[in-house]
Amino acid sequence: MLSKSSVKKILTNLVYTAIIARSGELYNGSFTPIVSKTTFEAVQEVLDERSRPRKSKASHNFPFTGLLRCGECGASITAQFAKGNGGTYRYYRCTKKLGRCYQPYLREDLLTDELRNKLQKVALCEDLKEKMLDQISIWEKKDNRSSHAFSQNLSNKITETEEKLDKLINAFLDDFIDKDTYINKKNQLVKTKADLIQKKKGLGKKTANWNEPLREWINYAHHAEELASSKDLNAIKSFVEKIGTNRRLLDKKVLLQWEKPWELMAERDESSKWLGREGSNR
Repeated sequence: MLSKSSVKKILTNLVYTAIIARSGELYNGSFTPIVSKTTFEAVQEVLDERSRPRKSKASHNFPFTGLLRCGECGASITAQFAKGNGGTYRYYRCTKKLGRCYQPYLREDLLTDELRNKLQKVALCEDLKEKMLDQISIWEKKDNRSSHAFSQNLSNKITETEEKLDKLINAFLDDFIDKDTYINKKNQLVKTKADLIQKKKGLGKKTANWNEPLREWINYAHHAEELASSKDLNAIKSFVEKIGTNRRLLDKKVLLQWEKPWELMAERDESSKWLGREGSNR
């Protein structure tokens, strides 16, 4: 049997119309054509049409698919359009592919409210965000003063070590100590100096190791409050994926296990309500 490529080669070969192609130029053959020019061109149009990439079916915008699983049977949550109350709505439901399941449909706007509620539990209001960032600045200044004093102390020790090395070299040159003693003492001082220099270099990195991640997390937690009133459903989904695992939909409620440190924020919200939005304990 001929392969598809061989068939295509035959169908696109001008020689069957008594036209010869050589080095990009066309010549009329002295033989009778097997296929008319009209038929040949019609075949080329069909081949060209079939070679074009097929138009993919328009995808529906269901932003929360892939985010949750059914809390009853563990199957995936899918989405669909449904008509009701004079309009068309997007609903999320269990695929029921793992067996019998009695979970109801949930309209997208109600699911959005559920997810926004989760964001509210780990969100920082503007006032609290600023207070926490100010506190970090206070800690940084304190650490900088402490680091400066420690750095100065290390610099003094480095200078003392260098002076000891100079004295040791002079003592050796003046024949006050033998060569073996000189080498042993020198090696000790050289190692001591290297350790001191390494400690001094690591001072600045030590402070940055904790304050920048903390500052970034505070701003990120404040972003949760912004998203809690946002219409960007894809951004809401992305944030929920970061703060919680084992995300489920059960009885029209979203359940999840909080990631660290978001679990501390959620527990705080449940117990003290110190977000600055409600309660007197601010």
